[in-house]
Amino acid sequence: MSNRVQHTHQVQLPRIHIVGDIVKKPGTALGPRRIDDYELLFFPDSTHSVYRVEDRAYVLKEPSFVLTRPGELHSYEYDPNQPARHLFIHFGFADPSEIEQILPFFALGGPSCVPLSEELHIGLMKQIMHIAYAYPGKLQTRGSSLLWSLLMEIDGYLYDEPMMKLANRVPRQIVKALDYIDQHLNEPISIEQLSHQVGWSHEHFTRSFVQFIGRSPRETIIHRRIDRACQLLLYEAGSIKEVAFAVGFTDENYFSRLFKSVKGLTASQYRKKYFNPVYRDLVPVKVSESQYPINRILYNIGSH
Repeated sequence: MSNRVQHTHQVQLPRIHIVGDIVKKPGTALGPRRIDDYELLFFPDSTHSVYRVEDRAYVLKEPSFVLTRPGELHSYEYDPNQPARHLFIHFGFADPSEIEQILPFFALGGPSCVPLSEELHIGLMKQIMHIAYAYPGKLQTRGSSLLWSLLMEIDGYLYDEPMMKLANRVPRQIVKALDYIDQHLNEPISIEQLSHQVGWSHEHFTRSFVQFIGRSPRETIIHRRIDRACQLLLYEAGSIKEVAFAVGFTDENYFSRLFKSVKGLTASQYRKKYFNPVYRDLVPVKVSESQYPINRILYNIGSH
């Protein structure tokens, strides 16, 4: 078990000092200054505002979280042409010394600006604002718990899920193509169709697809079809031929060869090895509907 996991239950919740949601006039500024506590800010809009901390500068061109640490020299130069909104929380810890062990994000010299527009993180930030306004007496309980969760999620975004960082984030055109594949697995799908659906040239689409997914579009179609076939083999009672047709194969023998190539055993062997009667009550789902596999027990303390 990692030190991070061992320490999470021991840390005290952050104590919130100041909470606000303000809109600055174009061309205004704040600082340079230093503060004695932590400040987490969220800039929800794409602007030309600039955040400076020590010798670094960040142009806030997209929705971003900003963390200022105690003692850091920092300043804000707000967009010269449009109002700049930001939500902010000042907070501290009873024992700041252990926070860096739990949240590497907090280390001096660590990331100060995190471009991030996921609904979870934004929702947590806005809920803290709501509690501060509507239930101020609950801010140090409900609000602090949410703030701790938000900090953990930002830290996890940075260190637990590097593939989700901005540089590697899958473009919406690729996501759209994956959704199209999942919705049409039982039909013929060409690369030309996919590139047309997302508005890219065949060459650019194929190159970008491989870059972000790690497989060619053709390989991905095959793997998605085989994955859906696995669900049908376990959840339904159809024959191998019926399963093959249901996921877009017109030749049962070709399907069987591909299935064994991808899964390492035949479709019949797969069904025999993994079938459980409880699966008959489950419904096959799209691969891209969730960040984790559906129709699966994800954690059972008795098996750990």
